[in-house]
Amino acid sequence: MQKPDMVRLWILGALLLCFSTASADSKPSSPLDLSLQELLEIEVTSVSRQAESLSSAAAAIYVITGEEIRQRGFQSIPQALRDVPGLHVAQIDSQKWAVSSRGFNGRYNNKMLVMIDGRSVYSPEFSGVYWEVQDTLMADIDRIEVIRGPGAAIWGANAVNGVINIITKHSADTLGGYAELGAGDYQQSFAGFRYGGRLAPGLTGRAYVKAFKRDDLDFDPADVSPSAAALISQSDTDNGWWKQQMGGRLDMSLGAASTLTLSASAYDSMMDQTVTVPTLTAPFIEYPNINTESRGWHLLGDYSRALSANSQLNLKAYFDHAKRDESFFGFSRDTVDLEMSHHFEMGERHELLWGMGYRHINNDLDTNQTVIDTQGESESINLWSLFVQDQITLKPDTLWLTLAARLEHHSYTDFEWQPTVRLSWQPTEQHRFWTALSRAVRTPSQAENEYLINVGNLAPMTAFNPTGFVNRLILAGNSDYDSEVIQSIEAGYRYATGNHFSLDTAVFYNDYDDLRSSRVAETDFSSLPAYLTTFSAFDNEASGHNYGLELSANWLLNRDLKLRLNYSYTKSDFSDGQPQNTDSPEQMVSLLANWRISRDIDLTASWRYVDRSQSIDPIQVDNQTVDAYHGVDLGMNWQLTPELKFSAFARNLFYGSHVEYKAELFSIPYRVEPSFFGKLTLEF
Repeated sequence: MQKPDMVRLWILGALLLCFSTASADSKPSSPLDLSLQELLEIEVTSVSRQAESLSSAAAAIYVITGEEIRQRGFQSIPQALRDVPGLHVAQIDSQKWAVSSRGFNGRYNNKMLVMIDGRSVYSPEFSGVYWEVQDTLMADIDRIEVIRGPGAAIWGANAVNGVINIITKHSADTLGGYAELGAGDYQQSFAGFRYGGRLAPGLTGRAYVKAFKRDDLDFDPADVSPSAAALISQSDTDNGWWKQQMGGRLDMSLGAASTLTLSASAYDSMMDQTVTVPTLTAPFIEYPNINTESRGWHLLGDYSRALSANSQLNLKAYFDHAKRDESFFGFSRDTVDLEMSHHFEMGERHELLWGMGYRHINNDLDTNQTVIDTQGESESINLWSLFVQDQITLKPDTLWLTLAARLEHHSYTDFEWQPTVRLSWQPTEQHRFWTALSRAVRTPSQAENEYLINVGNLAPMTAFNPTGFVNRLILAGNSDYDSEVIQSIEAGYRYATGNHFSLDTAVFYNDYDDLRSSRVAETDFSSLPAYLTTFSAFDNEASGHNYGLELSANWLLNRDLKLRLNYSYTKSDFSDGQPQNTDSPEQMVSLLANWRISRDIDLTASWRYVDRSQSIDPIQVDNQTVDAYHGVDLGMNWQLTPELKFSAFARNLFYGSHVEYKAELFSIPYRVEPSFFGKLTLEF
């Protein structure tokens, strides 16, 4: 594998960590420095696009604070999401993750909308998120807001089962310097540097650079069939990778009433992947190890102006370029997104928000042995949207009703209507109840609409192919394929007593219609005797429902010890058995502890249990069980000086190597193992 030039980063990091250039009056803050009441009053914006406290949000929302990210040593966004109730987060290999809310997990999970500072990172090619390229300097994250349940009325299509919004810090909160340097077994080496300052009156900014190299995960032949294991053993199973990224942010005050934020980032990564490729000669499948380069950049601008004491206008625009060079699902994509929103109060009872947006996506797909053709002439997708929301105070300080709806026009499905009704009731200061009714859609990807994908070749004279010829299986996009629809009902309850205990619970029932399925469309004999071809087309014949319970409980035993219990239960029933991706684990549990043993030393510990799940095995073309697993993460943060901190972390202890997920297509399963790393952090 080609390696990045990290020597300069290591030298810079080592020099910075050898001395400090400023002093601090007190130790950096810890999650324990916030009382439970203060945690419940953390300001969130992802539920209604308006600032509100976590405790008052009428949705199943969970917040991962920036302090928690740093305290627990998360080195990627998926790692930070692992213990959120209702989320199934599974590592596929060294690079790839599957992340979902309330079921339907997959490498290309298509029912979760993910944003970074309001910029959508949902991929239109295959409907999902390439988690390996969604990154920033983790120390610059202010919080991650996770909504389980539909959020489409505010954020648009594909926010079906949840919304993840990663929000970075204002540049005024990152003044001065920051450097980190670390190494371990899986996380072999990483370094990052950021500096922020006041550039002019009313103008602050920061810039950062980071890089890392991560080791392979191991492949175990026992996790596939004997015939597949024999073939895979003839190829490399390397899946390590490196990545480097840089970016920055400017925040400007344009007078007393206006602000402007500009941010940008660029990345480049190289990944090893072992993929499955159908062939026309025995054994009709190969497992080549390929190098994949992924690179991209974005530029975002966000302008706000106060029109009056009760009225604010917001304009947001971004451009995003992504390119993936590989012999397998390669593409080049450019996205332009424009949005205007207006928030104002009308009397004492109504708080209104309305807006409109336009998104243009131009995508150039590479054809190869797997994606063999595109049926559509257009490589562009256009999305127009109009949304409105009214938060109505039915009884001051007690009862609130929210009505919201979004109308969208998509290139593939024309008009989509996505409404939500939310009701929130606070009978006393300690108790709050909420409920919501929502409708949301998941729009087709370009693959489902246009692509021809060779998903496999069946050997002749076998149970699945009794003919004497090789049978090529082609999954064909369908221009008549429609959006999937969810109708959801949710309810929740929050309780907090003083600064010692809090409880947040949610129950839900989701009814799905027009889910993706496939049908045999035709068999083509024109290529005989070389092979015959069976075409299957996407359609919307599957349906079903799921329901469940999620809870999060916080207990502050004393000023130095805090416990958190997260639990989720999900039960699914679909007409087609498993219409797509993975049947989620029925139960997931995590127990987290933060313990400040002295003024300068904090310990963190977490235990998680993930129930068994069903996955589509890409080797055996069958529904396969992923066994239940559990593990323990440990961490220690030692503040050596006011500026210098040493941290050590261990992941996935006390269980051994295990498979967390088997990708639905074109990938082999890898084993997650215990790992360790240490880190030095300097703030100056």
